[in-house]
Amino acid sequence: MAYQVTGETLHEWIGIGMTALLILHHILNIRWYSALSKGRYTVYRTIMTAVNMLLLAAIALTALCGMAISGHAVPFLYGMLPVSFARQFHLAMSYWSFILMGVHLGLHVPTMAAGFRWSGTVKTALAVCAAAVAGVGFFLFAKSGISDYIFFRSPFAFLDYDKSAIIVFAENAAMLVAFAFLGGACASLLRGRRKVLPVILTVMAASICAGLLFLTTEKPESDAWAEPAGQEESSEPVQNEPEPKAQASTFDHLDDGFILLEGGTFLMGSPETENWRIDDEAQREVTLSPFYIDPYETTQKDYERLMGESPGSFTGEDLPVESISWLDAVRYANARSADAGLTPAYAVEGDDVTWNRSADGYRLPTEAEWEYACRAGTITPFNTEKSLDAEEANFYGHYPYEIEENYFNSSVLEARPGQYRQTTVPVGSFYESRWGLYDMHGNVNEWCWDWYGAYDPNDVTDPVGAEEGTRHVYRGGGWNDFAKNMRSAYRAAGQPDLKSANLGVRLVRSASPLDQTVTALGLTRRETNGGKTLIAFFSWGGNTRGVAREIRKQTGADLFEITLKEPYSSDYNTVLMQAQEDQHRQSRPGINNLPESLDEYDVILLGYPNWWASIPMPIASFLEHYDLSGKTIVPFCSHGGGRFGQSLTAIAKLEPDAVIGEGLSVHYSGGSALPDNIAAWLERNSITKQ
Repeated sequence: MAYQVTGETLHEWIGIGMTALLILHHILNIRWYSALSKGRYTVYRTIMTAVNMLLLAAIALTALCGMAISGHAVPFLYGMLPVSFARQFHLAMSYWSFILMGVHLGLHVPTMAAGFRWSGTVKTALAVCAAAVAGVGFFLFAKSGISDYIFFRSPFAFLDYDKSAIIVFAENAAMLVAFAFLGGACASLLRGRRKVLPVILTVMAASICAGLLFLTTEKPESDAWAEPAGQEESSEPVQNEPEPKAQASTFDHLDDGFILLEGGTFLMGSPETENWRIDDEAQREVTLSPFYIDPYETTQKDYERLMGESPGSFTGEDLPVESISWLDAVRYANARSADAGLTPAYAVEGDDVTWNRSADGYRLPTEAEWEYACRAGTITPFNTEKSLDAEEANFYGHYPYEIEENYFNSSVLEARPGQYRQTTVPVGSFYESRWGLYDMHGNVNEWCWDWYGAYDPNDVTDPVGAEEGTRHVYRGGGWNDFAKNMRSAYRAAGQPDLKSANLGVRLVRSASPLDQTVTALGLTRRETNGGKTLIAFFSWGGNTRGVAREIRKQTGADLFEITLKEPYSSDYNTVLMQAQEDQHRQSRPGINNLPESLDEYDVILLGYPNWWASIPMPIASFLEHYDLSGKTIVPFCSHGGGRFGQSLTAIAKLEPDAVIGEGLSVHYSGGSALPDNIAAWLERNSITKQ
C-alpha cells in the first residue's frame, strides 16, 4: 500500500479492499473471540491476545480515519471527522498497524516452524539471515522518521517519491521482517524454549547490525554558529559585528534593559542566489547610526499596562502582544515614552504620523535597523547561519526552509520537519542571537516604520524607506509562517490598520539625535456599503468553492470562479508539486473567460486556498489582469492550519492602491459554523445583500 507507489486513488481503493478483508477475516475467526474467556492465560497467550486486539484497533482506526479524508473511494464520508485530526491519526495508526502486524506474525513463527525438521546448521543459518535482514529493517525504521508519525509529532508523511517501487517494497519488507523477528524472539523466550542463549545472541546480532549501519551513515550535527558548508571566503563586504554594550550615549539615562547596537555598515537584502528570495529584496550596502533595541518582543503585560487592554487571539502576560495595527504600535511607543519621561518620537493627528528623529522616545525600528539587528553580523538566510528548526524558533515547524521542493524527500533538508505549536509562546523561549536578541525569527511578525516600496539605491545612510506608500513593512515571520517567510531579508507589508494574530511589535530608541522629520500620511478608506460586489475565487479541492457559494447565498453578489486554461492535476501529491513550482517561479497561469472589465464593482471578495503559505498563482494572474486601484479587496481563505500565511502580504504587494478589508480564514470547509462566521465577517466589512 506504499503511497508513493500506488498513487492517491489506488491507495484509497486498496484501503477499502483491506477493510473488507479485515471484516471477513474476523467473521471467519469468530471462534477465537468466543474462546477468549476460556482456558488459562499464560504470559505468551496474554501478550498474543493483547497484540491481536491492539492490531484490530489500529487497523480499524486507520480505515475510519482514511475514509474521513477520502476524496476518491468514499468522498461522501469526507469530513465525518475533523480533517486535520483524521489525517494525523490515519498516518499514526497505519504505521502502528504495520508494526503490530510484524510482531503478530513473529509471535506465530515458532508454531509455524515446529512442523519443519531442520538440522541445527540450517536453523543457525536461517537465524543469521533473519538477524541480518532484521538489522537492516531496524536501521531503515530509525532512518525513515517513522517515530515522528507513530507518536503524533508530524501530520504528514514525508516520503521519497523518486524511489522505485521495488526499492520501496523491499525496504518495507525488511522493516516488517524486523518486527516479525522481534515477535519471534519474544515467542521463543515466552514459550519456555530451553535454548535461550542462541535467541539472545541472535537478537544481539541484529542490534549490532542495525547500529553499525546507523553509525556509518549518520551525519554529524552542524554547529549553529559554524561556517556554512561549502562556503568560501567572499569578496563581499563583511558585516560589522558590534558587541552589545551597556547604555552609554547622550540618550543613556534609562535602565530599561534595551541593548545598544553600535551601528555600522552591512549588506541589506538578499543575494540573487538565496533560495525563495523575492525581487523586492535587492541587496545594497547600508550604514546605520547607533540605536537601542528591546531584546524581546513587546509583551501583553507591558502593552496592557499602558494601553488599558491587550487585544489578540492568545492570552498570557509573557506572550507577545499581537493583533495590533501599525497605528496601535505607534501610539504604544508614544505612551511608553511618556511613561518613561522621554520626548515622544511621534506626533499623531488622526491617521497622519510625523516622526521627530531628534526625539529620545521609543519608536518602531526602521526596516534597515530591524534587518541589521536580526542578522547580527550574518549574511545567511537566517541568523543561525543554518536552516532554522522548530527547536530554535516558533513557526509552522512542519515546513522548514526548502521543504517546498523537497516535500517528498525531507531527508535532504538541513532542518527536518518539526513541531507546529499553533500559538504564540512566551517571549525569550528560544535561543538568543549573537547580539543578545530573542525571537527575531518567528513568534510574531514585527511592525517597522517604513512604507513598503523598492529600495532606493542612493538612500544608504540611516534610510527610512519610501517617501510615500499605502503599506507599512513588517518583518520576522510568525508562529504560523513557513521558514521561507522568516528569512532575515523577507519583507511583508500591510495597511496601517491591518491587525493579525501573528503581528506584533518590538521597540527601539535612538542613541543620538538625528536632524530630520518624516511624515507618514494616513489612508482614506472608502465605504463599502452600497457598492456592487463580485465574488471571485479559485478552488481546487472544493473547500473554497463551498465557502464562495455560501457567501453568494448571503449576499446575492455576482460569482466568478477562476478556472485555468491548463488545469492542475486532480492528484493531491502532483498538485502539491505543481503549486510550489509555480510559486517558486512566480508563474502566471492562464485563466479561462476573464471578464473584460471589473469597473462596475466596488468590492471584490477574493477567495483561495492557502497554498504553501501564500496565494495560488492563479490568484496572482487574476489580480495582475486588472487595475483595482481604489477598490476594496476582502480576502477569504480556506486552510489546513496556517490561516492566511503570507497571502495577505502577497495581495497587498500585487494591488498596492486597493484597500484590503478584514479577511476570513476557514479551516478546510468550515463545518456547521460556516454560515454564522460568514454573516459576522460580512457585517464587519459592511457588506450587505445586493
